[in-house]
Amino acid sequence: MRNVKKRVVKASIMICLLLGGCLITAQATSLKNSTDLVNKPGNKAWTTLFYLDNDYTGYFNDALQEIFLDEIASTSNVNVVVIQDNLDEPAVMYYIDENHSAIVLEELGEVNMADPQVLKNFIAYGKEQYPADRYLLWVYNHGGAWKGACLDETDNAIGMTLDNFQKALTETGGVDVICFLACLMSSLEAAYELRNCVEVLVGSEDLAYGSWFDDICGDTNQLLTDTPDVSNEEIGVKIVQFFDESGNPPTNKLTISALRTSAIESLALAIDDLTRYYSKQWFKYYRYVAEAFDNTFLLSDLDEWATVFEVYDLRGFLENLPPCTKTEAALEMFNDVVITEVHGSDMEGTHGLSIFFQPHLSQYRLYKQYRDKTYGLDFVQDTYWDEFLFLFILTNVLLRK
Repeated sequence: MRNVKKRVVKASIMICLLLGGCLITAQATSLKNSTDLVNKPGNKAWTTLFYLDNDYTGYFNDALQEIFLDEIASTSNVNVVVIQDNLDEPAVMYYIDENHSAIVLEELGEVNMADPQVLKNFIAYGKEQYPADRYLLWVYNHGGAWKGACLDETDNAIGMTLDNFQKALTETGGVDVICFLACLMSSLEAAYELRNCVEVLVGSEDLAYGSWFDDICGDTNQLLTDTPDVSNEEIGVKIVQFFDESGNPPTNKLTISALRTSAIESLALAIDDLTRYYSKQWFKYYRYVAEAFDNTFLLSDLDEWATVFEVYDLRGFLENLPPCTKTEAALEMFNDVVITEVHGSDMEGTHGLSIFFQPHLSQYRLYKQYRDKTYGLDFVQDTYWDEFLFLFILTNVLLRK
């Protein structure tokens, strides 16, 4: 599976252009049942679903052909089903046969890959036509942590919110493992939003580079073929291991983690308890919060992108706070969520899970977006974190920090 691809070494950074505002949606194109299904099987152990949103100006003209096709294939234990939408081209759904051939199932015309109905229809189609014991969903595009993922340039859609990811997955019965081939998706908000519709989430805490993806899906395909009974958590561990061992550049920037979503509610409760405690004694603890924040790793710190997302390493912040039973409880819950993580030499301040943490008023009105019902973030609704952020921002404004 170690295919050497003749490709420009410099990787394109998969930076999301989710710059706020309301999601522009377009009418989804239905995925009709094909009359010429290829090798339609009985239940296999796995169906892997590739949601390739390549409808943006970027590094790859055809991601399926340039990254994935020579690595992935259906086998005796695995079905491989793909939807891809390229820029200025119609979307197509494929079955990838055992010879790595992309067999056209349907030509869909233009679809808006940021529309949750498209994702919902694709998952439903894959499950109905290629049923399996378990399902792995790969999502390829830009990512933006709490802002979601999957912009669609043709339809001028800025991305699918996490709330809409949740709806699409929940209404189709969810998947066992989701892996985001995108920036910033190992975030607390993402894991919390998808906690009831995926068991394991794999993604990058920081920016992701297109060159990282070589061989990862192929190695995973082989893993599922050879050991179909592998647990969902072990799949997450192995995918992280594949990234770590691949040596794909730039290795110094690597951040990949696997998250256990069943533990995320306990972490959210611990953070809720901690922030309520600090907020009730704000004037006593503000100084410690500010010092901890100042020493916490800022993610997506490239050009202006840090100010577009304002995400920071969660464990680093917790460790920088004064030790107490509440911070210790949050750190213990953090360890339960992060199954495993790896990071490069330039990313020593990362630990596998980020959180939105805005210190000042922003030209992008991020705090307002974060709390906006358009985004519908469960973590915001269920915890005191946004009220804690309000106190932090307000105090910094008053103190002119």
